[in-house]
Amino acid sequence: MRTGFFFLALIVTLGLCATAVPKISIDDTIYEFGDVVAGIAVIHMFTLTNSGDEPLLIERVHATCGCSTTILPKARLAAGESTKLEVIVDTVGLEGNMNKSIYITSNDPNSPEQTLQIRGSVKPAGPYRIAAGDLRDWFYLLVDLRDPEDYAASHLIGAINIPYAELASWIGRLPREALIVLYDEDESLSGQAVHILQQAGFHGVGSLLGGLNEWMRQFKGRFLLVSSTDG
Repeated sequence: MRTGFFFLALIVTLGLCATAVPKISIDDTIYEFGDVVAGIAVIHMFTLTNSGDEPLLIERVHATCGCSTTILPKARLAAGESTKLEVIVDTVGLEGNMNKSIYITSNDPNSPEQTLQIRGSVKPAGPYRIAAGDLRDWFYLLVDLRDPEDYAASHLIGAINIPYAELASWIGRLPREALIVLYDEDESLSGQAVHILQQAGFHGVGSLLGGLNEWMRQFKGRFLLVSSTDG
């Protein structure tokens, strides 16, 4: 009799083990965004949940085109745990009906690949409108390394003033993804400043050849902001 109970318990235990698997669940696999103007990014958060009994591993997330990027903060989810998958679609250069797919590969044995879709219509932006994505690609930062007094007297339009002696304290605030152009009066400091930023891991950084003096020699006062004085 006891032997029968033992085998019954063993069968139940094995049955429970056999059903203990990870299971991916997604709140909604299709996002309809309606209409947007070309250049306006479509951003949506999908919620991924492990509704199984074993850890879920998100092995890969990939999109059908380079215009879509994904951000997944966690790739391993415990049983019952959820995370947000952020999908960003850059609509620059797109027009008409849009249907983008994102594929998720996981260790869910019953559904190893899930497909998400983002659908809608992209309208032309019209003339004189610049997309944020284009501005990001064109963006560069001018840095005037001279003393604040010299900067206030005249500087290139759009330049910010970071005196050479203070450059190291700005490293955490400068954009690493943008081109940074450094200048002083005659390039006596800007080359050293480039080296400082390169040592800190900046790659898109350069020195204005000949400094502000060379700019003035070639272009005089073009694109130069000069302070106005009374008298």
